[in-house]
Amino acid sequence: MEKKDFPKGTKPREIFVYTCERIAEPLIPLGYKYRKSKNDIYKKDGIFVFSFYFSPSIRFGSTTFTAFFDVSSPVIAQWRSEQEGTEDTYDGIVSTSIARLTRRYDDFPRYEVSTLLERERSIQEISGQIQDYALPFFARFSNLPKLLDDVEREGFFPHRKGFDVPKRNREFIECFREYLQKQ
Repeated sequence: MEKKDFPKGTKPREIFVYTCERIAEPLIPLGYKYRKSKNDIYKKDGIFVFSFYFSPSIRFGSTTFTAFFDVSSPVIAQWRSEQEGTEDTYDGIVSTSIARLTRRYDDFPRYEVSTLLERERSIQEISGQIQDYALPFFARFSNLPKLLDDVEREGFFPHRKGFDVPKRNREFIECFREYLQKQ
């Protein structure tokens, strides 16, 4: 997709969608799908769903958004349902801003995309964070026994002391150890 400068008066939603499409473009050959209606890019890989989603804030004629990543699984949703005795449970394993996954940031930065320069810088920064941090993080899920040991020892984010949620880590370990025993 070529760099695009929008004429004055273009709706902020169009600029936001274009930005998300540009971020999604290099992920499509890797099996990811872009859903414009949900502002997300996702891939179902075995028992896990890996996704990136973008939360827009459209106000005063400019477009800003925050970029997140998420790992979920119907396996943990079913396990939580059995543990809690309810039908509707959360299927999330880990979710936070893409910037928090990096070793440089510990926040939820808002990306401004109303001008060509801001938009291109945001696309490059987010795409770089996805390539350098998120995709390797997702790759850890391909070796579930090793990942379970790592999470038990260090949590999901060993470089972020105190960032991991101990309850979520325990649930992940218990659920997927049981899952592996049944396989």
